[in-house]
Amino acid sequence: MKIRLLLISLSICIYLTTYAQTNPEKKESSNGPGIIFNKTTHDFGELIQFAPAFCEFRFYNRGRTPLIVSEVSASCGCTVPSWSKNPIMPGDSGIIKVIYLTAETGAIDKMVTVYSNATKMPVSLELKGKVIKEE
Repeated sequence: MKIRLLLISLSICIYLTTYAQTNPEKKESSNGPGIIFNKTTHDFGELIQFAPAFCEFRFYNRGRTPLIVSEVSASCGCTVPSWSKNPIMPGDSGIIKVIYLTAETGAIDKMVTVYSNATKMPVSLELKGKVIKEE
């Protein structure tokens, strides 16, 4: 019984050690598209209530085939993303534009989720800041 338990434990340890040493970036080097953002967080700082705020997230296709951004969704209705529906060729870049509607005061912590045909999906973009009343 002890030998069987020891063999099972040893097998699990070997499997986990082998699995931990695989390169998670290997998928990005495949022949498919790869998406890389210049930033994944945007901090607006302080914003005035009812004054819309704008930001952009630039991304690059680091793969070998065209990158297609199929959907960009926001965590709430106060965040409105837009993006080009055209394929991004290898080595080229695109932009996701985001409008944040500052109707409510308080801290901002919103997410925008990007879906594409890249190997690592989805990608989450974060919006931070604070909305204050106009004085």
